[in-house]
Amino acid sequence: MAELPEQGHGPLAGPVRTCIGCRKQGSRYQLVRLVAQGKGSPVVLVDERRRMAGRGAWLHPSEKCLALAIKRRAFGRALPGAAEIAAVERYFLPGTPPAEVPAPAGKPSKPESGSEI
Repeated sequence: MAELPEQGHGPLAGPVRTCIGCRKQGSRYQLVRLVAQGKGSPVVLVDERRRMAGRGAWLHPSEKCLALAIKRRAFGRALPGAAEIAAVERYFLPGTPPAEVPAPAGKPSKPESGSEI
């Protein structure tokens, strides 16, 4: 009879998750957690701290697994209703421009050079 590996040892020690891209299993520490937030057609966000509320999906932190997940339309199945994955693409793909963050209106915290009076 084959011996079973001891619990708590080896590369898959701890909670095991399945990547929605390549469908391979890995430790939750090897994968990135994704969650859908919002009503209607939710936005998929990267949950770096693994603490956000709601159902989670897991993905290896590689462009290859991201491409497979997009090709397989895995986001919509893993996170029902999820449609917008731009935040995930920005996280995984280098060179993708970050989302526009509006500058706060009002007086600058420090005066510009030459404007001190």
